Amino acid sequence: MALYPHTVGVDLAQARDFTSVAVIQEAYWLTAQQARLLGVLMDVPGWVWPSQLPSPSAIDQARSLNYHQGRPPNPPLALVHLDRYELHTPYPEIVKRIGELIQTPPLRLASTPLVVDGTGVGRPVVDMLVQAGLGPTSVTITSGFTVTRDPEDGGYRVPKRDLVTTMSVLLEQRRLRIPTTLPNADLLTRELQEFRRTVTKVGNDTYAAERDRHDDMVLSIALAAWHREFMNGLIEQQNARVDRQATVAAEQQEAQERRRLRARSS
Repeated sequence: MALYPHTVGVDLAQARDFTSVAVIQEAYWLTAQQARLLGVLMDVPGWVWPSQLPSPSAIDQARSLNYHQGRPPNPPLALVHLDRYELHTPYPEIVKRIGELIQTPPLRLASTPLVVDGTGVGRPVVDMLVQAGLGPTSVTITSGFTVTRDPEDGGYRVPKRDLVTTMSVLLEQRRLRIPTTLPNADLLTRELQEFRRTVTKVGNDTYAAERDRHDDMVLSIALAAWHREFMNGLIEQQNARVDRQATVAAEQQEAQERRRLRARSS
């Protein structure tokens, strides 16, 4: 139950806002023996960051071990890249920069989810990313209550409360590490402090920075983190179904063996 090591989140600029791009990575759970086989010295089981592994093949092996053999829940995440493009950066330039980023090691185009805000003006830019061969997953941010899949492009319609709640939970649980040495870390801290939840007259939640403030970096991270948590949840549900099926099959086989033994003894 593990995704590829990195996820890219992109919050696209509106009229007076910035485009921000965030990259998060997920740690893998390894036993001491598994870690040694992959070139990492550990005395006890624990979480290992992809950046600690010596090669892409070692990362793929760690992912495979986590996917097929399970691991503790709630893996830690780390913000490893955060960029804010200048105001009024042309969309073709944004597409070019994102393409360069997602093909810069340790990121890999074929195995790094690119999660993009497709709300409003974001839709044409998502189309440009598709045409550039970058395989984006579009997320249309809504004020609703349920995540739905868009049958046309395979993207998602996601309530903004889900994005913000994911961020809040990760921060409260200290599962999302934000290095203070990361460029723009001080601006991100300010955004997080200024982000506000309000309730409309009809009872809907709204989440945004105050007037003339920005929330683009928060949302770029939230998009990547939400996709990570959502997809891991689907994988965990699938693994749980497989485990239940295996348990039922074993119980049926055991019951059949008991019936066979009773028939022989009678």
